[in-house]
Amino acid sequence: MATFISWNCRGFMSKSSELKDIINKHHPACIAVQGTYLKTDKHYIRNFQIFSKHHNSDRASGGVAILAANYIPSMPLTLNTNLQAVAIRIQMQSLVTVCSLYLPPNDRVSRIDLNNLISQLPSPFIIFPSGAHLL
Repeated sequence: MATFISWNCRGFMSKSSELKDIINKHHPACIAVQGTYLKTDKHYIRNFQIFSKHHNSDRASGGVAILAANYIPSMPLTLNTNLQAVAIRIQMQSLVTVCSLYLPPNDRVSRIDLNNLISQLPSPFIIFPSGAHLL
């Protein structure tokens, strides 16, 4: 059975040793990360592909990523949304969609935006959210 983990890390680079501990302890197939605070795509975690979306701001904040184990076939999905979300299709026993979603705690997110995101995710899907309140 594959392990999927969701983690609001509040700073991907500053928590890299914690991330390595999680990987070594749980051997996950996939990790959905929220609050990455990354500004570039130039990051590496041994034995994992990283799919990410950064928050557009002057300071490092928000952002999402999905780490998929290299031994499991996976591919990114293109999402048309203003939400901080990234999604992949990963081949487990069957093809599964995984979405990492960061909803900033002080933002209000409309159900329309969430429904739009959900409509773009092929079934079956898993959404790993973090933060926010719905309108």
